[in-house]
Amino acid sequence: MMNAAHLHLLLNHIPVIGTAITIFVLLIGIIKKSDDVKKVSILILILTALITIPVYVSGTNAEEMIEGNYEDVDETFIDQHEDFALYSFIAMDIAGAVALLAMFLFRKPRVLPDSFAYIMLLILCIVFGMMAYTANLGGRIHHPEIRIDKLPWESASTQNNSGKELKDKQGKAEEEKNDKDDDD
Repeated sequence: MMNAAHLHLLLNHIPVIGTAITIFVLLIGIIKKSDDVKKVSILILILTALITIPVYVSGTNAEEMIEGNYEDVDETFIDQHEDFALYSFIAMDIAGAVALLAMFLFRKPRVLPDSFAYIMLLILCIVFGMMAYTANLGGRIHHPEIRIDKLPWESASTQNNSGKELKDKQGKAEEEKNDKDDDD
């Protein structure tokens, strides 16, 4: 049986990957000057925006399931992920709504203007950056290997000892240099 956390983990990659695919297809449509390819990218964006809805909604339930229940989960990242996910969700849904509107405004025989394609490309790049950052914050909740400046096997005592060893070596080198200067 699938629970909310499982659903969230299953679907949460789609907004990032779907946005990247949309950008790629839109770029091909712009380069090839193909209205049909540009419209396919708009359709991919609409589908990606629709899938983003259950991703976002299941996130709250996933949070409730993991908070306080797992030792290897760093809960300090949950609020950061949740807060930025809201902004990303809103940005994606705005992009999806604009895409849905475009599908109606520029249906056959009307051509999707290049100016609209360039604006969508800019919006998609922003949305992709937001989605990727949200995914990174979410990954930090349970993946210490992607956290900044510290790997799981490194501890503060290991870092302090290596720093102390480095200072000792530097001090010895300075003493040797001073002794050599005194000898001359």
